[in-house]
Amino acid sequence: MWDKLQQYFTGRGLREVDLRKETMRLYYHAEKTSADAVWMIHDEALADLTKEKYGNYLATIRGIFEKQGFSAVSVLTLFVSGQIAACKEIGDGTAFWIVDGGYGRLIVYENQPEDFLGIRTVIENNVHFGGHSRNAEGAQIDLSHDNFRSESRMQSVIKEYEPIDRGAVQRVDGDRASEYRDAASRQVRYVRAKRWSRYNNVCVITIALLIINVIVFILSDLFQMEVLYVEGQMQWKTVFEDGEYYRLFTCMFLHYGIDHLAGNMIALYAFGDMIESRMTRPRYLILYVLAGLGGSLASCFYFHYFTEMDPFSAGASGAIYGLMGAMLVMLLRYPEIRRRQYGARFGIFILYMIYSFVRAGDSVNVAAHAGGFVCGAILFLILDRKKTRRKKTWEKKVR
Repeated sequence: MWDKLQQYFTGRGLREVDLRKETMRLYYHAEKTSADAVWMIHDEALADLTKEKYGNYLATIRGIFEKQGFSAVSVLTLFVSGQIAACKEIGDGTAFWIVDGGYGRLIVYENQPEDFLGIRTVIENNVHFGGHSRNAEGAQIDLSHDNFRSESRMQSVIKEYEPIDRGAVQRVDGDRASEYRDAASRQVRYVRAKRWSRYNNVCVITIALLIINVIVFILSDLFQMEVLYVEGQMQWKTVFEDGEYYRLFTCMFLHYGIDHLAGNMIALYAFGDMIESRMTRPRYLILYVLAGLGGSLASCFYFHYFTEMDPFSAGASGAIYGLMGAMLVMLLRYPEIRRRQYGARFGIFILYMIYSFVRAGDSVNVAAHAGGFVCGAILFLILDRKKTRRKKTWEKKVR
């Protein structure tokens, strides 16, 4: 039953907080400033769990959510154990249920919540029928693995977000009709969130930028569409004197040769993936574009006021150095990211910095690199100030 409950909560879309204990699991559903959490305690954990330790754990769990900005926190403890007396003694005074798999029963005392997140029906069906549940026709259905997730969703989540037809709303007056409309609205929000949640951890913007750069390179270099270079690359005279300011942007997607493209794209994926997972996608795109524009402007000002040269310039290096500046600020503000899976990215960052200085020469636009780096660092400080949901998720993952 322990494994089946984990499959059910995961399949329903509840998020898990890692408690670093095999005998405890914490799943929650959050909406605005409220959070509802289910704390599962295995039978093996009761051996050294006292009422005092239980209270400390419960206070810690509440503190986790309160630190994330949730003002209303509800926690239901789910003892998965046959030690009824011990569970009742430990959980006394708090919200708790007992799942006794040995006798096939769910114990809910009179002073406890009648239901919580719509999970009572599913638990009772699975306990009473030995891991099976009944569909609308009364037939038993095996709820193990994928079947468990889908049937559980039918029994609880879909029931909660059950679509209501217009006729039903029209036949009911007053508050009941309002409840039907709210249920239909919740169903739409749930389906949309479930549909797009699979892409939460995909670096969509970074991949899109990679594809755009590669497509432009194929057209300009391999297919010899030199008009893209003529109309897109940057010179300070064409920008300042001819007023072709769009070149500050278009030059970011042009590259001179496969080695130029490959180096920039590897760096873009290495740094962009990490920065995008930290920020919201619109903010990440704003940082990338503005850092690239800052690098282009720095290049124009440098060659216009400090040299007598007017070279052609192109490449995504200014924007990528902006990501490097943002990453440097991130490393300074959040040193914990150098641990765990972020250590390899830190090594790539150092190697790329050394490579950039060694490779620097007449063919490298150092001014664009410096301008993009500074702009990226400043923009990250500005854009990273607000506590977004994506940022909170990222910080929780790092911790």
